[in-house]
Amino acid sequence: MSELTWVDYAQGVGALLTPLVAAWIVYVLSRRQTRSHELLSARLDYYRQLIPDLNVLMCYMTFIGDWKASTPPEMVALKRRLDRNVFCAAPLFSPDVIAAYDNFMKRSFRTFNQWGQDATLLTSAYRRRPCLPAWDPAWDHFYAYADSQSISAKELSDHRATYDTLVGALVRDLVITRARATYTTTSVSLNAHAPRRDDIAGQPAA
Repeated sequence: MSELTWVDYAQGVGALLTPLVAAWIVYVLSRRQTRSHELLSARLDYYRQLIPDLNVLMCYMTFIGDWKASTPPEMVALKRRLDRNVFCAAPLFSPDVIAAYDNFMKRSFRTFNQWGQDATLLTSAYRRRPCLPAWDPAWDHFYAYADSQSISAKELSDHRATYDTLVGALVRDLVITRARATYTTTSVSLNAHAPRRDDIAGQPAA
């Protein structure tokens, strides 16, 4: 019987190590797949939490859908809730999502007002007062625009575009390949196609 050569030893060691290496690769890939699934699941949970509030804000600012159902204090409270939820979720999403969110909010609110003053809505109260019979005059200070300031069709379209950009960034982060019904809501679907916008005139000069 011939003596074993180093080649024989190498082949024997290789035969022993191959299943171990294969098992290690399977384990690493499985861990990566699990982490990826957990990340997408967490993102989807936040998406479902955020999108109804984002849609309410977009409708309010562009005068579509059920915008008449909201009061200005509710919109400011909605901003605080969105800010809290988005910045808690920020580590889970790409920089594109956070940048798109910042842009959307900058088109919706004027911040850094006087000390202790809430953010103000970048719109006017003029067309909103008649739609809320229980209008509180104290609500006027929630608006950055004077009654006489018109809101152009371009401003409304641009606001809607920033919303669409934000939703698109969120959806890209979700890598969605499932049915639309699993990640959207009825209100979002109803407002999926923006109507043609006209200027909204302010109060005529006396």
